[in-house]
Amino acid sequence: MKKTVFTILTILCLTSCDNSANKENTQSIINADSIELTTLVRDVYEWHETKYRKNGFPFKHNTDSIFTGVDWDTYAKEMAVFKKTNFFSESFFAKHRALAMSTDTSIKQTSIEWRNVKDGIPIWETDADDWCNCQDYPDNYWTFLLLKDITIKHDTATFKWTWDNNGNNDEFFSNHEYEMKAVKENGTWKISYMEGFKNYRTASGYNQIISK
Repeated sequence: MKKTVFTILTILCLTSCDNSANKENTQSIINADSIELTTLVRDVYEWHETKYRKNGFPFKHNTDSIFTGVDWDTYAKEMAVFKKTNFFSESFFAKHRALAMSTDTSIKQTSIEWRNVKDGIPIWETDADDWCNCQDYPDNYWTFLLLKDITIKHDTATFKWTWDNNGNNDEFFSNHEYEMKAVKENGTWKISYMEGFKNYRTASGYNQIISK
């Protein structure tokens, strides 16, 4: 009887210890992913703010200052720069090109009155920075931004980043959260979605704006 009780207690102890070890291991993995994702996002924004300040798609226009579509040669060069960073996933590039193609199609379908460079910002550009979906931001925000609401399922992570309460005391910049997604490719997290790009539309979406 004593031997049976001892065996049961041993099994319960081993099971409990094993579950505890699994929980610690899972938490360790989650923490490691959170650290890697935070580092990735900070690196992306430092790169954008210090080395790549461009926003939107490159446009081509003729000698009469009329937009004729996306400048695909320049676009290819810009995407080559993106790829060298190793920050972005294959799905990011596929979605980015799809948006560029929709923009190009819309420009080619639209009458000249909407496509004059001299009239200022065309409907195919947004009023916000693609990278933060914002117009103003605190200095060096990438050094103190943090991630929140991180959800990881399989090899996909969804989260928000914010600069609020992280060394920034200016109320003008408070209450800012920016949605992002990342996927793990070959064991490395890469950005797959940035909120600012939701401001671009399909060709039919631009047609609806023009027809109003």
